[in-house]
Amino acid sequence: MSEKCPYCNKEMQKGIIHSDRYSLKWIPESKDKGAIIAPFIKGKKLTNINKSYLEVYYCIDCKKMIFEVI
Repeated sequence: MSEKCPYCNKEMQKGIIHSDRYSLKWIPESKDKGAIIAPFIKGKKLTNINKSYLEVYYCIDCKKMIFEVI
């Protein structure tokens, strides 16, 4: 499956972002207090114990990434 970049309409590359010890999650900028506090702040989890990676499409030209949230 390939994806077209919504910014330039060129083909995007499919790749993977792996998480380490903690789940990847999105935190609103207003609540970000740094990496040490991040595990204790509620946010939208992007990975979990069953899926410790995130499939991502990357546009080389625009330097944008697109992914689905679990």
